[in-house]
Amino acid sequence: MEATHQAEGSLTLSERIEELMGKAGGQVPGLDEARHQGPAQRISAVQIITALVVSIMQVQGSIGQVARRLFNMDISDAALSQRRARMGEDIFQLVLRHTLRALADALLHPCCFLGQWRLVGIDGTHWSLINTLANNQAVGKVKSRRGQAAFGKVMLCALVELGTHAPLAAALGFEDKNEQGVSLTLLAQLPPRSLLILDRLYGSAPVLHALQEHCPASSSHYLVRVRGKLAVEVLKPHRDGSAQVQVSLRDKERPRQVNAVMETREVRGQVWSRSQKQWVEVRLWTSLSPQHASARELLAAYAKRWEQELCYRELKMDLRGSELLRSQTPVSAAQELLCMLIGCSILAGHRLAAAGQSGDPAVQQAGAVRISFGVCRQHMLGLWLTLEAGATILSEEQKRALTIAVHQQIAAQALRERRPRTCQRKVRQPITKWPRMLEPTSWSSPLKSKILRIT
Repeated sequence: MEATHQAEGSLTLSERIEELMGKAGGQVPGLDEARHQGPAQRISAVQIITALVVSIMQVQGSIGQVARRLFNMDISDAALSQRRARMGEDIFQLVLRHTLRALADALLHPCCFLGQWRLVGIDGTHWSLINTLANNQAVGKVKSRRGQAAFGKVMLCALVELGTHAPLAAALGFEDKNEQGVSLTLLAQLPPRSLLILDRLYGSAPVLHALQEHCPASSSHYLVRVRGKLAVEVLKPHRDGSAQVQVSLRDKERPRQVNAVMETREVRGQVWSRSQKQWVEVRLWTSLSPQHASARELLAAYAKRWEQELCYRELKMDLRGSELLRSQTPVSAAQELLCMLIGCSILAGHRLAAAGQSGDPAVQQAGAVRISFGVCRQHMLGLWLTLEAGATILSEEQKRALTIAVHQQIAAQALRERRPRTCQRKVRQPITKWPRMLEPTSWSSPLKSKILRIT
């Protein structure tokens, strides 16, 4: 795995993108050359996608300038925009299915797994569209008592490998704003032997029915949080405090009619909330048996779902600089988002390779979460530009050595584990109503949780 990532790094960004799209290259149709003024400049769909991904990685210059530098062709931004409009979204979805892949290895990165199951998640986030006529006609704005929202929204639902922040699949919602409906289309693309972690929005009987239908096809399991007031029937308690429960799937039109009865394992626990300064109850449904994972292990594994939120923050703040897309039409906005995921996948591979160059075993085993996304992108942009400029100067051995050196620089800036807090907000000799500190305690201790036994 490590040697593979090092080999990937010795390529320029455009070469890496073209290599990833090699499997889809034969399935990507050619572009129709419609009649227009001036000489016809032929450019393939793969070249357009490559130039768009390179531009999204915040390489300076317009898409036309990037295409001119990469492929030595003279083409204007207007001509590229016309060709992108004819490509549509389906070609990008086809390329995405062949490009995105899981990166973590169970032996090298055990923190990315729970036992033998790869930790993945599905969640949705919204992006803003700039105010153009095409965008405003296609996407309505939310109304409130203060008027319409400033921007229209498009929903991106992604399947993400939590330990590496590598996207595995994506679905977009322009007209359909139902996150559950958009997200459930991704269940068919679960990688084999995965543990799918979902937040409280998906904790309902219809979603449980869909999970029990799709997860067995890939030998996968689910772990989903449910609302505290959801009614279930306890069938059999387990020794670790969890229990087998029965959930009723009711008809939407006639709530009293039960369409199906499903059985699942429920885990109940309490987690200490530092912000609320109280214990918060957590209920989880899972298809894992007590022999596969105990209740306490599942409660700790659910905390890793937050890695998906961090992945979205990296896309919006570090890669794009804002949640506002720059595209003028819904079609180009979809292309922009899908190319952004390709770039995120490439950077996830380099973050994993950089973690392998670290001398700290804890950093190596944690996957990519201890490697800063912003630091990795900044260093890799410099490396890619150097490899591109020195294509006829540097030998293959020099390129590999330079790549390893850059990965080592990134690894040297790996995020450290939080140290115990030594200076608390207390005083030793209180003169007011401050609480008196007698024995210092740590605020960065492991997750405080309790298991509530189900009877």
